[in-house]
Amino acid sequence: MARGWGRSEEDQGAEKEQAKEARGSGAGAARDAVTAAKRRSLELSLARIDDLLSKTTNPVRREALESARTEIQERLAGLGSR
Repeated sequence: MARGWGRSEEDQGAEKEQAKEARGSGAGAARDAVTAAKRRSLELSLARIDDLLSKTTNPVRREALESARTEIQERLAGLGSR
């Protein structure tokens, strides 16, 4: 190829670096989606437990539900804030 018409080694390196960053951001988005799905699942479980607690009068059952609620709240806290 004539001088000036081909891609330089620096250009090729920059293109490879951009492609690598693009792949990395896709993986980050996938991780964010998984985390959001886990968070949503835990939030739904927590809502269900709160609903059951409002209806349950059995002390043993209430204790089990409260224990489950505490565990889910800890797991939500472990996911961090949005």
